[in-house]
Amino acid sequence: MARPVEFDRDAALEAAMRLFWAQGYLATSVEELLKAMGIARSSLYAAFGDKRSLFVEVLRLFSDRTRAMFTEAWAETESLEAVPRFFRTTLLEVPRRRAGRGCLMVNTILELAEVDAGLSGLATKELARVEAAFTECFSRAQAAGEYPTERSAEALAAHLMLVNQGLRVASRKRTSPSELGEQIDTALSLLELPGVP
Repeated sequence: MARPVEFDRDAALEAAMRLFWAQGYLATSVEELLKAMGIARSSLYAAFGDKRSLFVEVLRLFSDRTRAMFTEAWAETESLEAVPRFFRTTLLEVPRRRAGRGCLMVNTILELAEVDAGLSGLATKELARVEAAFTECFSRAQAAGEYPTERSAEALAAHLMLVNQGLRVASRKRTSPSELGEQIDTALSLLELPGVP
């Protein structure tokens, strides 16, 4: 009979996410994961499978949290002000070190596009889920007459996702919060959206 897993699975997953986010998939060894997660190799395989399976779970967790941040911003305003609030929360109100990691999903696509189509494709799908949240926001604003434009909600969300991805790369270059704030405001003004509050 297999022994039960005797560790905090959520805490271990969180530790793995931080390590993958900081170092990338390829540069992170199983030994580093075991140390960061505070578990034995047998526990890793019993609870998560192999390194790749663990990374898949980490990507989904990161995506869920990113969408939750946008959903929370939407719940606060129920308007397009959710967009600048999302950028403020994810880029300007976090420690510089965390902002400097960029976005795990974007990082994964950049790192693995030519190396692991499966993981890169999963990151792309998870980003599409975030984009779908942007689409819903624009769609509701247009239906309420708050954002008159001939462009479709899908086209607007796709453009906003390009902005989002560019900002994540800029944050990895250690762009200062004031510069990031200016870049966010400029991008939002071109979409005729409110700036960062």
